[in-house]
Amino acid sequence: MKFKHVKLLALVSAVTAAVSLGFAGLTQASTTSVSSRSYGVDVSSYQSTSTTSYSKAGAQFVIVKVSEGTSYRNPNAKAQVASAKANKLLPMAYHFANFGSSTSRAKSEAAYAIASAKAVSLPAGSYLACDWETSSSNSTSGSKSANTSAIMAFMAKIKAAGYQPLLYSGAYLLNNAVSTSKVIATYPNSLWVAYYTSSGRIDAPDFSYFPSMNGVIIWQFTENWKGLNVDGNISVLPLSISSSSSSSSSSSKTAASQAPTSKTKKKVMAKSYVYTSAGKRTSAYKSAYTYVYVIGGMVKIGSTNYYKIGTNQYIKVNNVDGTARTLVHNAWTYNNKGKRVKSVATLKKGKQVFTYGGKRKIAGKTYYRINVGRYIKAANVK
Repeated sequence: MKFKHVKLLALVSAVTAAVSLGFAGLTQASTTSVSSRSYGVDVSSYQSTSTTSYSKAGAQFVIVKVSEGTSYRNPNAKAQVASAKANKLLPMAYHFANFGSSTSRAKSEAAYAIASAKAVSLPAGSYLACDWETSSSNSTSGSKSANTSAIMAFMAKIKAAGYQPLLYSGAYLLNNAVSTSKVIATYPNSLWVAYYTSSGRIDAPDFSYFPSMNGVIIWQFTENWKGLNVDGNISVLPLSISSSSSSSSSSSKTAASQAPTSKTKKKVMAKSYVYTSAGKRTSAYKSAYTYVYVIGGMVKIGSTNYYKIGTNQYIKVNNVDGTARTLVHNAWTYNNKGKRVKSVATLKKGKQVFTYGGKRKIAGKTYYRINVGRYIKAANVK
């Protein structure tokens, strides 16, 4: 995938422990179904035609890029799907969207994606995702309504063709450019969300950084799973190939909330004042690096997004999940004394990072916090 995006956020400590111990991926591999908390990868022409190394690493499913726009097909796709089957991995697929907010083009691309999936022998009833993200060939600047209509037009044709439609994008775009509530009302549990904590090798997701969104079925948590230079994913809910469009697979059931009304533990990344339901700031606050329990998902008060943490108690989302910013220069990472952290690779121009709280002065220079005890110079982002 082309989507590069740094960060992630909360579920349940028991689940975190289980994932950290690596039980995901220990179940028997299957070409027709996998349990929740199973690992998977997504591949394109940049990866090998063989999926054996991923299977040996514990992957249970493979999502293969089959097409892009209406004129490109992944030349490795057929072999990658065949290899997934041979390794007893659940084969899935995705199409890289170029349609932006155009419903008519979305329908044309869906037809092309369906033909491409059939050409590589993707099993009927498997998953076929729409990878909708910002690129030189895909504008995401349309209205939320137009974006959503185009995406749903694509998904409708996918479902009509006998595949289970998914929508892939980063958490920021899904929250700000798409009406995901409309998507999952029609296609429950159909979100495949990308949300990273950091760049570099990650072997297992930290569920204390799970994105609080409803309808998530797969979480892409790294761009370098186990040092294999492949995107790493984990199934939030069970995945299975359906026998018909009316099957009882995860995507055809009532939407499950991954930000349940039972409380979700999240880390506060910057000092966060507590507000009332009317948006009035109180004297109470939550200190940086402490944990809160979020009730449900995001709540908009006025024009600002909040998390509810108690009766008539709300804190701003950007102090927890951060604010997406784009690097306008290559950037070094610094500690809380303004000293460069040389063990952290240089963050490259054009990369998206998340900052927490406002600008802050360290040793006379202005920085943004990007992680616990980690900062970048404010002049390097916009």
